[in-house]
Amino acid sequence: MNLPKLLHATRWINLLERDGWIFASRRRPEEPSRIDGVNVVALHRASPADVCHRLVVIEEFRVPIDRWEFGMPAGLLDAGEAVETCAERELKEETGLEVATVLQRSGTTFSSPGLCDESQAFVVATCCGTPSLEPGIDGERIRVHLLSRQDCRELLERNRLEQAAISSRLWPVLVAVAQGGSFAGVAITE
Repeated sequence: MNLPKLLHATRWINLLERDGWIFASRRRPEEPSRIDGVNVVALHRASPADVCHRLVVIEEFRVPIDRWEFGMPAGLLDAGEAVETCAERELKEETGLEVATVLQRSGTTFSSPGLCDESQAFVVATCCGTPSLEPGIDGERIRVHLLSRQDCRELLERNRLEQAAISSRLWPVLVAVAQGGSFAGVAITE
């Protein structure tokens, strides 16, 4: 495969061309493929005595769409950082919560390969602690939500009515919890 041509570079994203196809990338043409970021499906348990969990969802202001979007804690891997370590760091930075147990980890997934080569992994983890009242770093605007199964149903309905923007990564998780009452075998509070 031939290397793409760099058309424009910025600190966080580059515009590349390969075989007449123009796309965005977080990498330079000479850099190898890698996992760029991590998405965390976090399942919160308030205390060890609790049988059921709540789904951790963040609401973050997203400049490109000029509105608040519901999503999952996520972020970019630092150089040489392990996927699980990134998941722990991002969950702590964006919610104030601590990973208790990593339940699953995906391989490489792609978000929108018709537009960009951005790749990520998913980590499913249980977590504990108290959500931060001032989550995020470097000017991020984030609100933390701990959703029950009913809350997931309500958020999906708000989205259907165009009253709430939802990340395409979060939407199938919400559907699974709303319809099945669990995720990755972990029961979610009704």
